[in-house]
Amino acid sequence: MNSARPVVVAAAVVAPLVAGLAVLGGIGSFGTVRDMAEPWFGALAWIVPIGIDLGILALLAWDLLLEYTDMAWPVLRWVAWGFVGATVALNATAAHGDVMVMVMHAAMPVLFVTVLEGVRHLIRRWVGLTVQTRRQRVPLARWVLAPWSSLALWRRMILWDVTAYSRGLHLEQLHLREVARLQEAHGRWLWRWRAPLSERIALRLQAAEAACSGEMPAQDRDEQLVQAAHSILAEAEQSGVRLSQMDLAAQLRAQGYRIANERLRWLATAVGLRREAA
Repeated sequence: MNSARPVVVAAAVVAPLVAGLAVLGGIGSFGTVRDMAEPWFGALAWIVPIGIDLGILALLAWDLLLEYTDMAWPVLRWVAWGFVGATVALNATAAHGDVMVMVMHAAMPVLFVTVLEGVRHLIRRWVGLTVQTRRQRVPLARWVLAPWSSLALWRRMILWDVTAYSRGLHLEQLHLREVARLQEAHGRWLWRWRAPLSERIALRLQAAEAACSGEMPAQDRDEQLVQAAHSILAEAEQSGVRLSQMDLAAQLRAQGYRIANERLRWLATAVGLRREAA
């Protein structure tokens, strides 16, 4: 309820002003449009300007309602603005080239459109933050201080469908940490070609899967996995048994840990396990 209060207050203040602009704009163009429609509609020519104005208001009200419910349909806004532009064009034609008259006829419609777009922007921002579909921007200061890394962060937020800047930053840090591990193992530049395909695919999918599932990728989880693997290997060594990678994975899964086959090589390297079987 508290998060909705600013929107309610803004609507209470802005709504009468928007309605006033709409009424004044309609009155200003009423006579011109009625006179231009009179040759075809006769005594009913007044229907044309009133119908156009009511249609514009109905389209814009419905458009704002859809924005509020996060189901925007831009066609409503485009049609409404098209009719506003047509009304301005009709009034400008009636001015017979007088620039000042044309400006006066266009002033209120332009103000009306600007105010409505401001209301729409407020609704979009509020709804997006409420349902967590509005993507936060990368701060301008970061763009200035680190443009290339900011571009990479922004790109991955788009690709991973991450809406929170802090969450995207955390995922990017984990991504860079994994890249650093691959660079240390296979070379700063050659890791892209020398690293096993499974590890390169895991690098691309790890953060994206975490972003989709709502879980943060796995620094803490990896540490727990390594500790569990060390415990299993220590018990096996005490028993005089040498475990293979698949044996280690089977025991980890039996204890409730999830580990894909593509991660076995990484885990074996982390715990110093050789690949030969028992």
